Amino acid sequence: MTSSHSKLSSTVGRRRLLRSGVVIGVGLAGTALVGCSASTSKPSATAQAPQPASTAAGPEHAGAPVVKGTPKNGGTWTEAVTETSPQQDMHTALAQSIWHGLSERALNPDPWTGEPRPNIVESWELPDSTHFVLRVRRGVKLHDKPPWSGREFDAEDLAFNINRIVGNTAAAEGLQKSAFQRADSLAGMEKVDAVDKYTVRVTMARPSSAFLLGFLEWRNVMMPKGIVEVGFKDPMKFAGMGAFQVAEYIPGVREAFTKFPGYFRAGEPHFDKLVRTVVPDQAAALAGFISKQFSVLSGLTPQDEKTVRAARPDSLSYATPTNSWLYLWPSAKFAAFKDFRVRKALQLAIDYQELGDGYYGPGWAYTDALFSGYPEAWNQDKLKTQPGFNPSTKAKDRDEAVKLLAAAGHSNGEGIAFEIMTPTGVGVFGAHNQNALRFQAQMQKVFAGMRVVMKQMPDRAAFANLQAAKNFEMMSYSSRAQPDIATEAYSLYHSKGARNYGVFANAEADSLIEKATVELNANARKELLATFQQKCQSEWQPILPLYVEPGKAVLQPGIGGYDQVVGPWSTGLPFHRTGAFFNVA
Repeated sequence: MTSSHSKLSSTVGRRRLLRSGVVIGVGLAGTALVGCSASTSKPSATAQAPQPASTAAGPEHAGAPVVKGTPKNGGTWTEAVTETSPQQDMHTALAQSIWHGLSERALNPDPWTGEPRPNIVESWELPDSTHFVLRVRRGVKLHDKPPWSGREFDAEDLAFNINRIVGNTAAAEGLQKSAFQRADSLAGMEKVDAVDKYTVRVTMARPSSAFLLGFLEWRNVMMPKGIVEVGFKDPMKFAGMGAFQVAEYIPGVREAFTKFPGYFRAGEPHFDKLVRTVVPDQAAALAGFISKQFSVLSGLTPQDEKTVRAARPDSLSYATPTNSWLYLWPSAKFAAFKDFRVRKALQLAIDYQELGDGYYGPGWAYTDALFSGYPEAWNQDKLKTQPGFNPSTKAKDRDEAVKLLAAAGHSNGEGIAFEIMTPTGVGVFGAHNQNALRFQAQMQKVFAGMRVVMKQMPDRAAFANLQAAKNFEMMSYSSRAQPDIATEAYSLYHSKGARNYGVFANAEADSLIEKATVELNANARKELLATFQQKCQSEWQPILPLYVEPGKAVLQPGIGGYDQVVGPWSTGLPFHRTGAFFNVA
C-alpha cells in the first residue's frame, strides 16, 4: 500500500456523516432492522456478496428498531406522491427520477458511518494517488428489455456512467455541459477506461479525498450504456438493475413497478409490486393513509401527526434527522443582493425558530452554509451562539440588520423589492412555501419599506427549469447534502460549481474550496473548511440557510422492516428500495 493511499484511507476513514439511518422516534413496536450488511470501512474493499434482508437485528445501534414479527413475502407497497417523476435522464435530472425506483448506485453509504460500501462496484483499490481501479460485481443482470435483453451490467456501463455524469458527452449529445448537475461529485476525473469486462480504471487530474464518496450522491444512479440512443421520453423502455422494473407509467397519474426476478441481491425484494400514485394535496394523502390506501406517509406537519394519532393509533411513527436542509437563496444577479450587507441583514433578521416550528414543530436542527451534519461543519451548539441564529439575541441582531441596510443605502428596506420563487407540492415542498410566506411576513415587520412578492410555480418542472437557468431573484428550496463536505462546498459556492444557482463568485472562496478538495490530511482539510464557514458568516453570506428538515413518517402496522440505505429516514433516496420491507404475518 503506498503512502498516498494510506493518507487517503485516513481521510475517508474519518467520514462519520449523514447518520440519518438512526431512528430516534417513538412507536417502534413491531418494526425490524434489516438490510444489506456487506460493507467496508476503507477505500480498498474485498469482494463481498450482498446479503439478503433477514429478520436478524444485526449490530445494535442506539435508537434503531429491532425485529418483531415474521417476514411475509408478497403484496404491494403503495405511496402517495406529488407528481410522477418529472425528469427521466438520471444524469441531468435536478432531483427525483424514475431511475431511483428501477436501478442502483455503484456504491452505497454505510448507514452508520457514511463511508462507501460495495454494491454494483464490489471492490476497489488505489494503486497510486491519481488512479482508482473499480471492479464491477459479476452477475448483475439488467432488466429484460431491448436492446439490453437481460445482459450483465459491466465495465463498459460503469465507464459510460462516470464519463457522462461529469458531462464529457454533452457536446456529442447537443447538450449544455451545465445540464450535468452532478459533475462536481466526481470532480478531478481526467479519463475513465474499461480495462476488461469487469474492471474500470479511473485516471485523476489530481489526488482526491472525495472521488469514491461521489458515487454515494443520491442522484448518481446507474443507467446502462445505450440509454442515450433509446432516449428518455418513454420510461417503459428503461432497463435498470434494481429490485423493481417499470410496469406502468402514466404521467401525472401513476407509476408502478413489479418485482425483478433476476435481482442480484438474494431474497429481495419482499414486496411483489411498488405503486406510486399522484395525490393532489397533503390532506388527500393523509386521508388515503388513514383509509389504508398507502403504506407510508412522510413529511408530516404537527397537525398531521395529531390527526394520524387520533385516527390510526396503531400506525408506526418515526422521526429522524435527515440530510435535507432548507434555505432561501438570493441571486447575486439581482441588484440589491450584490451587496453583502443586504444579504447579511436578511440573515440577521430571520427568526429561524418561527420558521422551523411553524411547519414541522420540534425536531428540526440549525444549519449554516455548510450542512451541520458534516463532522467538519459547525455543530448545533456553535451555531446557536452565532449572530442571527441565537434566539436570545434576536432583537439585537435585528437592530444590526436595520443598520446594515441603512449603510447600504436602503434605510428601512426602501428600494428593495424582489420575488421569492417557490415550488408547488406537499411535504417538504409545502415547507418551502410556508418558509417563504413566514419570511415575507418577518421582513415586512422588520423592514417596512421592503417589498417581498411570492412567485409560486405551477409545477416542479417549471421551477426546475428556472432553477437550472439561474433565472430567479430569490428561491425557497432545499438540498440533500452530498456525501463529502468539500464536494458540497464546490458544487454550491465555487464560481464554477454545477449547483451554484445564486451565481456567488469570490476568488478567496474558490481558493479555499479548491485546497480542501485536494487536501488529504483530515485536520488541515477541516481547518480550511472552518475558515470558509467563518468567511461565509462574516464576509460573504452566499445563501440564507434555514434549518435541517426533520424526517417524520408513519407506516401501516402490518409493515415490518428497516432499510439501512433508504426509506422514510433515508440517507438520500426519495423513495424506497422496498426489498428490506415486508408484510408481517
